Amino acid sequence: MLLKYNIAKLQLPKRRDDRFIPLKLVYRGCENAVKIGYRIGHRTSWMQPHYFNPHDYSIEKGKVILVIAGKGIGKTNLMRNIIQAYYRTTKNPIIVFQEKKEDLDFTRTPKLSQIIEARIERIRLAPPEGCSSPQRKLIPLPDDSDLKRDELELKIPLSELDFSTIAEYMGKRMSATVAGLVLERVWQNRDNHTTIRNLVQAVENELVRFEDDPYYNTMVMHVARFINLLQMDRLLEVKRVRGVQNYIHSEQVNIVDLSNIGDLDIKRFVVAQMLRMVEREFKRRECFIGITESHIYAPETGDFEAKREILRLVTVLARSYGWTVFLETQSPDALERIVLENADEIYILGYVQRSKLTKLLRTASVNFEGFLEMFYRVADNIPKGMGVYGSAVDPTNPYVVRIQLSPVG
Repeated sequence: MLLKYNIAKLQLPKRRDDRFIPLKLVYRGCENAVKIGYRIGHRTSWMQPHYFNPHDYSIEKGKVILVIAGKGIGKTNLMRNIIQAYYRTTKNPIIVFQEKKEDLDFTRTPKLSQIIEARIERIRLAPPEGCSSPQRKLIPLPDDSDLKRDELELKIPLSELDFSTIAEYMGKRMSATVAGLVLERVWQNRDNHTTIRNLVQAVENELVRFEDDPYYNTMVMHVARFINLLQMDRLLEVKRVRGVQNYIHSEQVNIVDLSNIGDLDIKRFVVAQMLRMVEREFKRRECFIGITESHIYAPETGDFEAKREILRLVTVLARSYGWTVFLETQSPDALERIVLENADEIYILGYVQRSKLTKLLRTASVNFEGFLEMFYRVADNIPKGMGVYGSAVDPTNPYVVRIQLSPVG
């Protein structure tokens, strides 16, 4: 009965009559912690604010946050809350991948009526010094060249790719031929493939050694075909020297919009290469990485680069370098077990079928057994944003949480 009484207190507060709410301009790294909702336990009768504090780490230096919820339950709202809280409490790089267009927009604020009803602070994120916007959108394969002010076409720089990656991406195992071995040898020197012109020159210099080979013409044909495929690909930057610093701003919210990409393999390629580029540039700094529909990129079955990069995120970068990793999914049963084992904070919002949670309950570091069933039993109609939260710091004491409306995003 105590839990039912506590859950009733987490309903939305009464509407306020005052129509005036001052607008607060908030800056990067100016706060210690940001309230993102409320929480109550089953052993206490009081409600307390639920804060996001990146400095209050879990059992390791960084943390992995896993959010499980069905469609329209509030997992994107939680992601907005945590990103804006991270923006306000640190000056570390923020890179987020979104599946749906306009899911994330940190220049956007809720309507005044929504702010009054939810009783949240009315804020606007101040752009970093030298920037006109708090965010930057990176769009691979845009529909047209008419990009908005804070949008930038994303192309993967040729210099950032390993040969095995580019060979797999082009759909041809070039290394199985002599021409492939020549290309691989050239690719070992990063200066040889900063642009397509440098690559052609380096390959020509290497092929001179094989002029007396009876298969020389075949080798030239294979190499020429490979070069042509690189030049035709819209996703690769082959004409100009580019690096991470040309796309990722260390103090803006960097949103990689995957909504224009229909091919799952290309999505995985973009996610894998962006994660690798970010690690090379910011490995010694704490970063925030947010990935929606994470079961697509790190499923239990299959072995591909995006999955390997995410496993490195949760097992190495979050543990040793203090990265904060936010993963969102509707299907925890399809998610790689290693990801579930390394989740430091887990949110289960709304009602999730028991069959989807079986693997999580057996694997996670937080013990939800008994508490989750009790929550579903006493919460007759679970409102949007309400669910169960557990942390590896206190694995036997989960809470009921109510995530508030994000003030931006």
